[in-house]
Amino acid sequence: MPPSNIVRDIRALIQNKLMPSVPLRWLHQFSFGLQAYGLKPFQSANGNARTVTGNPNTASTKCDRLLKNLKLAEHLGAVFDTIGLVRPGSFVNVDHSDMNGLTALVGAVQTRNGRAIPAFVETTYAHHIPSDSDKPRWQKLRAAMALARKTQSFTGHTIDTLQSFADRLGFWPKLVFDRGFGNESIVTHLAAEGATFYIRVKAGRYVECDGQRIELKELGQRDNAIQLFGLALRVIRTPKSRRHPEPWYILTNDLAGSRTKVARIYYHRFEIEETFKDMKHIFELKRTKLNQPNSLKILLWFVSLGIALLYLATKPTMHQERYRHPKKRRSWIRIAQEQLQQAYGLLL
Repeated sequence: MPPSNIVRDIRALIQNKLMPSVPLRWLHQFSFGLQAYGLKPFQSANGNARTVTGNPNTASTKCDRLLKNLKLAEHLGAVFDTIGLVRPGSFVNVDHSDMNGLTALVGAVQTRNGRAIPAFVETTYAHHIPSDSDKPRWQKLRAAMALARKTQSFTGHTIDTLQSFADRLGFWPKLVFDRGFGNESIVTHLAAEGATFYIRVKAGRYVECDGQRIELKELGQRDNAIQLFGLALRVIRTPKSRRHPEPWYILTNDLAGSRTKVARIYYHRFEIEETFKDMKHIFELKRTKLNQPNSLKILLWFVSLGIALLYLATKPTMHQERYRHPKKRRSWIRIAQEQLQQAYGLLL
């Protein structure tokens, strides 16, 4: 794709898809946030704001107002939905990522092309904050985390976020989780809601099979019908390989899909981890030192929208990378970002 085309296509997507879904009272804030944080590496909250607004005082004021806007943070999910990337049959990978004292819970739709696209973002205080640090910022974050946990547990925050995502869409996409999400509260809630899930669990997890309580690693078959938390579920054990010397144990309520299909669905869960790496290193979110969860939520939503725009603008050329050797294959997020930088260079 010629570099000039990516700018044209992104501009068209913003004007035709995103802007019409933003309420008029937030239109200027949204435009400012997308320019400052959506497609640029992160320097600092105020530093990025100054690249859009020349007056430093005005930039700081706009930045503060944007990052404190709770209602806009809640509405950005509806803005994302206008792109139409999440459908009832989509597989959405769900995972946490810690960012300097704050934690993001992100659901990203699989692309089967190495990187998932974030489709929901929720933030809270990190579950583990250094207790031996005497720095004022860490002390404040630790106190805020303790207060937040009195009103809502970490698991409760996860369940509420997943339910809000489904309510926003009007349906449950298929959810894919790593270990750490297979507790009774999450599993029973998803089962009661009729959501299809795939969760990796530990080999030492006890389940009921044929009337006996047994560890998963002791099950003789690769595909077993089991009882857990009073639910009829299924556990798939994947074969060992050189890349994966230990088998995966995948807990699911998908009773119809083949064992190979279930393993493939979970294999693409790793796309969200690669997306987190790109967000932290290409968009430089490893630099963030924000103190409020809403500030991080706003920032992550604009970066997520930027990633979605890059995906849609460059999707026709992605197949060119699929046939390269895996060690030479680049992230499509990196490719698209480099094309955008080339386009900026042509303007000079």
